Amino acid sequence: MAIRQVITFRVQRGAAQAFIDGFGPIIDKVRGEDGCEQYELFVGHSDPDVLVMLERWRDVAAMQGTLAKHYKGPDDPSVAFSMVEGPPTRERYEV
Repeated sequence: MAIRQVITFRVQRGAAQAFIDGFGPIIDKVRGEDGCEQYELFVGHSDPDVLVMLERWRDVAAMQGTLAKHYKGPDDPSVAFSMVEGPPTRERYEV
């Protein structure tokens, strides 16, 4: 069963582009992985300090395997998580 995740980040004021630049290399790698059907980051129109990651995966195993391979958590220096204010919200849906 396909999995959809919606993850919302609030970054420090004016830090959206720096966050996007830091997350970009991971996005490019994840998109090429087997089982990844969508992995996109969007900037809020009414509040540019809010970013939303939309993910769609073939199944839970594909999602977990890929993210474990490319994402080391909020302390990963390759991603500018120091710019995120508070923990992101994460919603998971079965499609």
